[in-house]
Amino acid sequence: MPIISANRREFNNLLGMDISQEELTSILDYSKVNLESFSEEEIEFEVTSDRMDLVTIEGIARMIKGLTEMELGLPNYPLQRKAFEVNVSESVKEVRPYVVAALVKGVNLTTEESLIGLIEAQEKIHDTLGRKRRRVAIGLHDFSKVVPPIKYDARPAEEVVFTPLGEYTEMTAEEVLEQTDKGREYAHIIRNPKNLVPLILDSRDEVLSLPPIINSELTRLSPGKRDIFIDVTGTDLKAISYALEIIVAALAERGGEINTLEVRYPDRELETPRHKPYRMAASLEFIEKMVGLPLTGKDVTHLLSKARLDAHISGNRVEVDIPGYRADFLHPADIAEEVAITYGLNNLGYELPNIMTIGKKHPREKASAIIRTLMIGMGYQEVLNYIMTSRQAIFSSVGRKERPVVQVANPVSENYSVLRDSLIPGLLHFLAANTHARYPQKIFEIGDVIIVDESYETRARDERRLAAAFADYSVGFEDIYSHLKALLNNLGAQMDIEPYEEEPFLNGRCALVTINKSLRGTIGEIDPNILVKLGITVPVAMFEIPLIKKEEVV
Repeated sequence: MPIISANRREFNNLLGMDISQEELTSILDYSKVNLESFSEEEIEFEVTSDRMDLVTIEGIARMIKGLTEMELGLPNYPLQRKAFEVNVSESVKEVRPYVVAALVKGVNLTTEESLIGLIEAQEKIHDTLGRKRRRVAIGLHDFSKVVPPIKYDARPAEEVVFTPLGEYTEMTAEEVLEQTDKGREYAHIIRNPKNLVPLILDSRDEVLSLPPIINSELTRLSPGKRDIFIDVTGTDLKAISYALEIIVAALAERGGEINTLEVRYPDRELETPRHKPYRMAASLEFIEKMVGLPLTGKDVTHLLSKARLDAHISGNRVEVDIPGYRADFLHPADIAEEVAITYGLNNLGYELPNIMTIGKKHPREKASAIIRTLMIGMGYQEVLNYIMTSRQAIFSSVGRKERPVVQVANPVSENYSVLRDSLIPGLLHFLAANTHARYPQKIFEIGDVIIVDESYETRARDERRLAAAFADYSVGFEDIYSHLKALLNNLGAQMDIEPYEEEPFLNGRCALVTINKSLRGTIGEIDPNILVKLGITVPVAMFEIPLIKKEEVV
């Protein structure tokens, strides 16, 4: 979880009071933030990963003002709409397709510590939500050096010339990528066959930023009262919009006036950041049931106002206005959770369940444990991948044809928008991410997949499976077959195979596995074209089978 450092004097200035360690610890009991350390000079907070709005010290101060009832409800930030345009070129689709932007005027960054805190928050977002800048990268600019409108364009690296931040001479974009520290660290994110680089430019064609690498020295920020232009680029429109909301709200806490901008894509227009909160509703009965307390509508609305949300009662429901920087609200259960946290989880008490039963391990888990032990005994290492993934990750990236899968109705990110239907893509991506490790690599996963099945009431069923991958300089069908055979022999299970064709296996080197005359899986060598696409330089053989039921395990 992210650790946030704050200069104590700067933090007290934001709060408007000198807060002691005891007071701060007591207040944070009503939040998702832990106090890591407290000294005369610095305070450190640990923030849960679902509250990215708290990676800024301004966000933590905003939260504390609510919990102490210094300020209640949604912050009332000054706002002006559509200050100017940001025009997006068609060419950026091939490099880094999305951008959102905002202008915040009159931001009080009067101390060096306030500027350092802002930059540290920017880097925390890069490392977490931004996946090391691949998914999200933020640029902060002194707007006094900018002449709008803005353009987001992609151009050949050798033709782009500017002075990068921290340098004293002009460089081509190609030189920036090859010779600067940030260029060497992040150049791989935007490398492409046409050698194009994404650029944020103003109306004079001055380079403001080469995202996600580095800003221009032209728009360097310095302490003082500033108008700040923010650009956020990336591969996920939802994620970059969320990051923009977090930064803009933090700057507004420092007295800034938010100005939305009109971002014009070739096929659509957006106004960013969002100028209105979105609304979510939950019944009072549902909240009372989830929290386990007899709460009135007045109790609920007051607790939510302490959480810096606006709420009002409509009949037997509470309707909540949620700001754009709170992306952790996905379901009415999140409203109930917010009520419980603000009430104080330590104040809820406990109640023994009114059932007479003894807990024990599920048969499926017993079978998984036996198979796990056998796989480790054969020299395999277990890996765990997320059940939530993306269509691109489980289909096109590994050469599988698309088929119906369970899709998440309201995904936070495109990276977690569907439920996996196979373990094989996850293992292949794991191998692709570890090509630097020594071979042979033998990995396995025991996990659930979700299969679309119209015969079920839910139109889907979950299935526990085992998948294994063997990667080495000389690996073939016979190697992975011998391992599967040894496993099933130890389990006392019977196996039959017959020729089969299925992506991403190589035609002629793939077989259908039938276990105990009923369970079916696949085994074979992965198509070399897929391996090259993933950057895997050695042959890979794999199998995937349904989990053998406990009663079938000897």
